[in-house]
Amino acid sequence: MRKGRLKQTINGNRKKRWRFGFSAKLLLLCFTLLFFGTAIPAHAVIPQLLGPLTALLSIVPQILAFVGVALITALVFARDTTKMLFYRFRDFVSAHKIAVPVVGAIVLLGTAFGAYQLLRGPNAALEANAQDTGRNVKGVRTWATFRGNKNRTGHLDTLPGPTNGTPAWVFKDGEAMAVDFSSSPAVVGNRLYIGSSHGSIFSLGGATYCIDTESREVIWRHASPIPIFSSPAVAGGRVYIGEGYHQDSNCALRCLDAKTGEPIWAFRTASHVESTPFIRQGKLYFTAGADGIYCIDALEGQEIWHYAGVHADMSPVVHNGKVYFGTGYGDYRIYAVDAQTGNELWSKQMPYPVWGSPSVYENLVFFGLGRGNFSDSAAIPAGKVVSLNAETGDIVWEHEAKDAVLTAIAIQKGYVFFGSRDGSVYCLQATDGKQHWQTGLRDPVVSSPAVTPDTVYAATKKGHVYALSTDAGEVKWEFNLRTVTRNVELYSSPAVANGFVYIGSSDRYIFCLGDNNSNRTVGDR
Repeated sequence: MRKGRLKQTINGNRKKRWRFGFSAKLLLLCFTLLFFGTAIPAHAVIPQLLGPLTALLSIVPQILAFVGVALITALVFARDTTKMLFYRFRDFVSAHKIAVPVVGAIVLLGTAFGAYQLLRGPNAALEANAQDTGRNVKGVRTWATFRGNKNRTGHLDTLPGPTNGTPAWVFKDGEAMAVDFSSSPAVVGNRLYIGSSHGSIFSLGGATYCIDTESREVIWRHASPIPIFSSPAVAGGRVYIGEGYHQDSNCALRCLDAKTGEPIWAFRTASHVESTPFIRQGKLYFTAGADGIYCIDALEGQEIWHYAGVHADMSPVVHNGKVYFGTGYGDYRIYAVDAQTGNELWSKQMPYPVWGSPSVYENLVFFGLGRGNFSDSAAIPAGKVVSLNAETGDIVWEHEAKDAVLTAIAIQKGYVFFGSRDGSVYCLQATDGKQHWQTGLRDPVVSSPAVTPDTVYAATKKGHVYALSTDAGEVKWEFNLRTVTRNVELYSSPAVANGFVYIGSSDRYIFCLGDNNSNRTVGDR
């Protein structure tokens, strides 16, 4: 009898240990999936701007408020009952040894819910406003590539830029998740188009927005299951935008109706599409990370040619029947390929990664190079701008900077303008590279400047927007966006349109600067 009881006791203890061990393993697996499966490290020029920690921090105030109210209510109105329930629960858990299984089950359910959210995509609450307000889109009707044109000026209309940095309005996405507008806006008439990344604790996603620049209302919002860093191109009543960061794969270039946001087609790639397409004569030219560069039909989204075997993340430029782009991984090179066939015409070895989207002036093509990325400088920083003969690829001139040049090179009136991680904005003569002026802005400049005939609009990573004179680089005005929202960072490049400066930010805000009333109080929307 004793042996039977002893055997039963041993088996019972084994079962308890097995249940405990299984629950512990389940708990470990759930936490592994939660924290490591959603935070894959990225070694790219463009950092993963949203992650689980950012998403968690975005809802910490709501969590703390809820917990605080609950605790205060319990302690004030039901203190004795709360203590009694707590002790009973503690004794019950201790007696039945179910703490680990319960926690494991909760985490498992949370992980399952997170997977469901990931598959379902971002919240579509703002999509209810996807109707046109009836206003006619005025002025410029095309924003055909990154920064609007092959001179990368970020300014297409004939109106001058703003003479002060006072916010005319501030748009804030009110969703209960982290939102990042590090995509650069494309402004066509009174419509602003921009991409975004969204993040919750369990999922990441993105969206493309169309916002009325006069009413600040969301006209439409198209959700994506993958975060968006790509900046939109707009032509022929359509919006073209990529999706994904460096660690993402199987991402698409999407075509949306510019008026309604309805999807028209999606072109799937094997990698990510951080770049903005260049639209030329009914064709789209765009880079797709490790999947090379594509030329596709703008109307139907059908492939015309594919140049594989390179990793490129910039917006290419098309000029005189050639497509120019560079690579920032592996073999650092600048390439020229035939715009009709994709056949390589020439390539040129570079000493540093090639990041800055190219621009052209007469028979010259310009690229920004450098070590490091949007977030950090390299241990040994270096950067430069190179000018090459567009026909032969021969280097015409080079200009060294103290750190990476990640920006597009803007061209205005025979001069080139660019920013650097070294904290300066430069102006050089386009033909020979002779420095005209250099203005230090104290903090890294990683977004591309916008240039009008008389003003350069540049943004620093740490939230300052500057207006500099094109002739001497003197500061006309400065506005610190961190007076509106703390710790904002600027990866978005400013666009000048309708007499204002528009720029996105890392903290759910889009800014419109240049109000005539310098005493205006800044507020959301």
